[in-house]
Amino acid sequence: MPQAIVFTIRPLATAQVAGHLNRAAHAAILRLIQRADPALAARIHDDNGRKPLTVSNVWELSGEPQVTVDPERNYHLRVTLLSPELEHIAARWTPAALEPLDLDGVPWRIIARADRNTDHAWAGSATYQELAMPLLSRPDHLPTVWTFQFASPTTFRQRGINVPIPLPDLVFGSLLDQWNASSELALPEEVRRYAAECLVINRYELRSVASPTSGGVIQIGAVGRCSFRSINHDRYWRACIDVLARFAFYSGIGAGTTRGFGQARLLTKPTDQHYREANNDGDTLSD
Repeated sequence: MPQAIVFTIRPLATAQVAGHLNRAAHAAILRLIQRADPALAARIHDDNGRKPLTVSNVWELSGEPQVTVDPERNYHLRVTLLSPELEHIAARWTPAALEPLDLDGVPWRIIARADRNTDHAWAGSATYQELAMPLLSRPDHLPTVWTFQFASPTTFRQRGINVPIPLPDLVFGSLLDQWNASSELALPEEVRRYAAECLVINRYELRSVASPTSGGVIQIGAVGRCSFRSINHDRYWRACIDVLARFAFYSGIGAGTTRGFGQARLLTKPTDQHYREANNDGDTLSD
């Protein structure tokens, strides 16, 4: 069952930290997995393919080279899990049970954990069957426009280079790959072709953001909002797109989702206000 957990964390003391703790957060979560199941942690670490989890940056950090963190302030870290094995392990990740997380040499204690959307807008869970309802239940109405919020830098690898623009085939191709790697309800490869030929960018408010990766290499990604519209209203293919759009909340989109990139969600009722705010809400967990 895909699951999204939002941890409220605080540093144990005032400290100077890097503005990007993406890799440190991923390493901390991998250590938690390793303590419960060393073989699973090794497979996740060594696998070059799609991984069954995402880990965000510490969301309130500004992205500056150095940031002062305050032990009296709440910060947030989001983890999503795409396999039953990880969900079982994460059930024990409670504030009472966990020791402070070591993020790049600075200890952070976990204050609270949110599992439900009613507790935090970026938390929640759903079965793959529930996410696939547009295909399984054949509803009377299917959308023709899908609007995403890209809350952290989103980028794609194509022919060995990074493409920091959410083109329809890249967005839904990424989602298709992760869905078929995670779910027993496989979707056809032709979804990728439908996205390339029958989806267009309808409206967007995006900006580019630079974030360091391993070795200090800077990677550019897009944050903001972007809408995709179908120009071919075939019911089956729209249902496939709708399934993947719902899945994005858990899977993330694009490259580097295990180290903070590609945190995204479908906006069911986008408004003009959403677009006006698009350039002001990168790297923040907001409603």
